[in-house]
Amino acid sequence: MDYSRRQFFNSFKRVIDRAVEQPRAKKKTIALKMLRPPGAIEESQFLEKCTRCTDCIEACPYDSIRRIGPEFGEAAGTPAIIYNDTPCYICPDMPCIASCETEALLPIERHEARMGTATIDYNNCWQAMNQPCDYCVTKCPLKSDAISMDEIQLPRVDTNGCVGCGVCAYLCPGDAITIVAAEVK
Repeated sequence: MDYSRRQFFNSFKRVIDRAVEQPRAKKKTIALKMLRPPGAIEESQFLEKCTRCTDCIEACPYDSIRRIGPEFGEAAGTPAIIYNDTPCYICPDMPCIASCETEALLPIERHEARMGTATIDYNNCWQAMNQPCDYCVTKCPLKSDAISMDEIQLPRVDTNGCVGCGVCAYLCPGDAITIVAAEVK
């Protein structure tokens, strides 16, 4: 097929236009999962005590805590962490807890926060595919108490030490890590 110069550039322009119209490929997204902020009490009590003020949201220096929307039903308006957008960095001084006057968030030590637990899909783990990667281990706020490299140099989660902050999942380039939210009672 013979193309004139004009036809060639017009067809090339259409390809470019279509590519621009396509949404940019983002990091593979997973279903947004809600994690309660550190120190959250049992869910039914949390919903009763939380006044839906914004004190803990405003106190968070990383903007990790946000008010959740109507898609969360009766929990709408309450504070939560959507770890695949912005994880919790488990601040040493826990300003979110200090700001909560209703005691929906109770004082705890960093290692006592139980928002969830990280799980690793080794089919997507770069380290398991011999691609050097240790973000999940080196960037974890709780370090080896929560996740470390095992004897064959694969990341392993210590379920007793992991608090489910989501930093590892947020930084994982292979999207191999998800956080299983703590069971809501």
